[in-house]
Amino acid sequence: VCLKRKWIRRVLRIVFYSLMVIPLMVLWAQPGMALDFELGGKPVTIMGYLNQGFSFGVAGSKPFDTKQDYQAALMQGLLEVGVELNRELRFFGSVGLNVDWAYPTLQRDSEWRDKGFDDSYDDLFIYGHRRDILQEFHMTWTPQDWFLRAGKQIVVWGETDGFRLMDQINPLDQRRGLADVEFENTVLPIWLLRAEYYVPLDSSWIQDLGFEFIFNPNPDFRGDQAIVPGNDKSGIWAPMIKIRDGRNYSYLGSFDSRIDKPTNWDDEGFEYGLRIKSVIKDTIITLNGFYGRDNLPALLAKNQLPRVEFNDWDGRAVIHPAFTGKYPLFRFVGFTLTRDFENLYFSKLGGVAPVLRIEAFYAFDNTFVTAGNQYSQHDEMRYSIGIDWKVWIRSINPRAAFMISPQFYHRKIRDHENGLTYDGKKVRDNNYQASLMINTTYFHNKIQPLFFWLRDVSQKSNLFKIQVTYERSDVWNYTLGTLLLNGAKTGQGFQPLTNKDQIYFTIGYRFQ
Repeated sequence: VCLKRKWIRRVLRIVFYSLMVIPLMVLWAQPGMALDFELGGKPVTIMGYLNQGFSFGVAGSKPFDTKQDYQAALMQGLLEVGVELNRELRFFGSVGLNVDWAYPTLQRDSEWRDKGFDDSYDDLFIYGHRRDILQEFHMTWTPQDWFLRAGKQIVVWGETDGFRLMDQINPLDQRRGLADVEFENTVLPIWLLRAEYYVPLDSSWIQDLGFEFIFNPNPDFRGDQAIVPGNDKSGIWAPMIKIRDGRNYSYLGSFDSRIDKPTNWDDEGFEYGLRIKSVIKDTIITLNGFYGRDNLPALLAKNQLPRVEFNDWDGRAVIHPAFTGKYPLFRFVGFTLTRDFENLYFSKLGGVAPVLRIEAFYAFDNTFVTAGNQYSQHDEMRYSIGIDWKVWIRSINPRAAFMISPQFYHRKIRDHENGLTYDGKKVRDNNYQASLMINTTYFHNKIQPLFFWLRDVSQKSNLFKIQVTYERSDVWNYTLGTLLLNGAKTGQGFQPLTNKDQIYFTIGYRFQ
């Protein structure tokens, strides 16, 4: 009976998403532009995109945590609707499509089944929960010097690539892995109230001054959707963690966890954010403060025997430990600074000044887990320094500049203890990361190569993303790329994801 109900739910989800795909396919067949029309005398705009991607594992078939060759066929779509009700009042809503066709197409593949990837079918085939389907949904009112927005939305406070620092309001979705280093498609909208007021100014040195207040009334609490252990939960992105017993070893599987979270509308889940924004002598400065919940849970191991099963691939044990956890308080004050340095340019490099980006915050009593399986609170400081610099290297590209964007990140834990962990990962008293992004264009912006390197200095691990996008037109684009990960320290940094090396190809269609 349970098996029948499971298949009925699967069929209903497929039918539901098929009905969602039909309007997208109808728009797909139309000329690639936004649809503009009037409804009841109100201007309406419809736009969006539809991407179909494929990825292929290159680590071979031997590792337990990866699928050789074809391993994912991810379709992602977004349909956005904007309505201008009057000059000051606007509505915006969007629905998302997220399907991995590898699940129904690989169900009879012995490697796929024996490694347990089919067990993640219900979680990863279709994102069918209403919170995943309904993306942004909000009303915006802009009377005079005010900006008021209520509804499901995204609030951007930071500008880092590859990791987030100041952007701590919206949770992050990494159920599909680490392919999106710019977080364009992985930030989850949540229900918020947002109010901004811009002060009328008549000053030669302060060009802009605004106050922004954010309130989350907690109608639907949601944390980060992270990559977690277990092929049955994270599919091809499950980290490889071996539990050794002398020469023998077992695999760490998914957790049997009970995580406490604030109930809906409970004031324990209320969150508050305040930002002061200003432009002072061409320097963009913000002062930021946040009081709310961490998007990542803090987990403690339960004092009980773990659940054990044996996989069908190599017969080794898969151990499922039990944890209890909570979403602890997260409080910080910080600032951001962005400035063009007009005097720091070289004519031989094209005469374009670099842009300096700084983000930093100080957090109070953040929650960590000690080596003794206890919660421990510590203050910490995080900051990032980045530079965006357009330079000309005419011997390689005579017609377009290269955008070079290096970043440096430092996380300092006050009163650090040995064995301290955060999100299940070891943290030192000083933790360092660095990244480098380089991109340019060829043939009138049609060919767009990109190189991204994220180096976890403290854990001696690397993530590389190398891709080329061909913008055939304003409508069609094609992307071919590779994602490579490695690490020198077992179980740390990107080392558990070493077998996730892949080649991917995406066909994209957009109407905007």
